[in-house]
Amino acid sequence: MTQTLEERVQRLEDLVAIQRLFHDYRRFLDGKEFESYSHLFAKDGQFGGAAGSGKGPAAIRELVTGMLGTFLRETRGDDFHIVANEVVDLDGDRATAEVTWAYVVRGADDAPQLLKLGHYNDELIREDGRWKFWRRSGATDLSA
Repeated sequence: MTQTLEERVQRLEDLVAIQRLFHDYRRFLDGKEFESYSHLFAKDGQFGGAAGSGKGPAAIRELVTGMLGTFLRETRGDDFHIVANEVVDLDGDRATAEVTWAYVVRGADDAPQLLKLGHYNDELIREDGRWKFWRRSGATDLSA
């Protein structure tokens, strides 16, 4: 099926917006901006991983705040997530994606230390004109 120019442009705009969502996720998480982070999820969005799960922005904010000192470093600038290799499949106002992540922390003598590698499996939704996470589950594939 041939797409119109308008449909092709919309697809590209959607892909760019979804890529920005992944990078905002990293930026807010590493910046310890958990309120902004939580609003990257849909109203009934879900997040789950080794630290537990939450549904809705308030529960997700509480979950991630509780990770400080265990799954996340407490001080901004002491840990960094790298997101890469995004594979996104669009279907109208919904999408699925897989994203690779790396977790790097400040080690001895301020040297970066790779702690974990993993991936996210995502279900995304366009809500109120913006792409958001509907379901995000994280898995660790390798850990130090």
